[in-house]
Amino acid sequence: MEEKKRKINEESIWRQFFKLSIPIAIANFLQSAYSITDAFWLGRLNSESLAAVSICSSIVFLIISLGAGLFISGTILISHHKGKEDQDKINLISAQLILLMIAVSLLLSILGYFISPFLVKMIGAEQLIPFGIISYLQLFFVSTIFIFAFALYQSLMRAIGDVKTPVYIILITVFINFLIDPIFIFGFGFIPQMGTEGAAVSTIFCEVINTMIAGYIILKGKSGIILKRENFKINLKKMKKILRVGIPSSMEQFSRSMGFVFITFMVAKLGTTSIAAYGIGGEILGLIMVVSMSFMMATSVMIGRSVGYGNFERAEFITKSVAKMSFWVMTFLGVLSFCFAREISILFVPNDPAVIAESVIYLRIMSLFFGFLSLQQIFNGTFNGAGDTKTSMFLAIISLWVLRIPIAFVLSGILGFVGICLSFPIANTIAVAIGYFVFVNGKWKERGLAHF
Repeated sequence: MEEKKRKINEESIWRQFFKLSIPIAIANFLQSAYSITDAFWLGRLNSESLAAVSICSSIVFLIISLGAGLFISGTILISHHKGKEDQDKINLISAQLILLMIAVSLLLSILGYFISPFLVKMIGAEQLIPFGIISYLQLFFVSTIFIFAFALYQSLMRAIGDVKTPVYIILITVFINFLIDPIFIFGFGFIPQMGTEGAAVSTIFCEVINTMIAGYIILKGKSGIILKRENFKINLKKMKKILRVGIPSSMEQFSRSMGFVFITFMVAKLGTTSIAAYGIGGEILGLIMVVSMSFMMATSVMIGRSVGYGNFERAEFITKSVAKMSFWVMTFLGVLSFCFAREISILFVPNDPAVIAESVIYLRIMSLFFGFLSLQQIFNGTFNGAGDTKTSMFLAIISLWVLRIPIAFVLSGILGFVGICLSFPIANTIAVAIGYFVFVNGKWKERGLAHF
């Protein structure tokens, strides 16, 4: 054990970092390919269907955020015990996470299915009901358990260091989705044209396959996690620990998601053109941010292991090094996005000049601040990895509810769609400054240790 600690502490952080981040980036990129494929084909059907899915994406993100704390908690706790090489705790916590995931996903499925019409009306998107927005949402809610199950599997694999297997699984289903998406959207042979609902059916089919493969690997003990029957007895002590770490993470993600829904509500008032443009920009932003999110996830795992080993000096060094690298990588990607914003937009809506024009505005404004957005994520990854999930939660609330939404509300009244676009980089830059101050202050170490 001591020898392993020594080797891990002496191993180059960049060797560890790239072993984790590259497969995570590939997996996240492939995961985002589902929505990008949907947007690509629906944009060729009509802009209304694209707008419908764009709005649904905000609601979907909102619902998934309620279970996100379980995934983040799983990564934090398992990586911490991985650092201690405590296999029994890894097995027990994994089983308790699975039980919680099943309960939360079933509850959200039932609740979400029945409130879908209300959610659409609440967000002001009644004009898109003929284009399948309610059916799309309801189909998503039916599949919540499969989405949550595979997301939890990915979190557990990241925490124990197996970041390659999820890539292979997603690679298979992304290829399947690419083949069947246009068939269900446009119809083929005996399959009728299903439009927006077809995109949902295709994605659900692939999520089911993901879950079946992941479930087989986990239950057969081929993943590094060995689940025994006794692990599935409800352990209130472990569940309390999971919830103590996970609830602030869920609240952080829920706060972010509610903010995005609120922003989408503002955009919806500007009309279908702005909704579609915002959706395209969101897809590209999501694709670019896959890189930054992967850096954040790798950082979180490395910080968790360093905390497990009691090496906070290494944890600080990891954060500073990754933050610098992430800033310059994301800035470079931002320059590329800025230069090719029009070409990117045309890929999604080749025949709608108005949507293209607004999409270009959104992309170019956002592109200039990709580097600062990545810094905020690296700081959050550090706080979460150390177990200080409350700090990340408070920073998310400040970033969105204290800064971005009020700024968007004021600027949208003056500049319209451009004002909403500007609110993101302005709020994010201020949030980065606050995050840096909290990191330098160093109290996140004490708050994190209190969870273990």
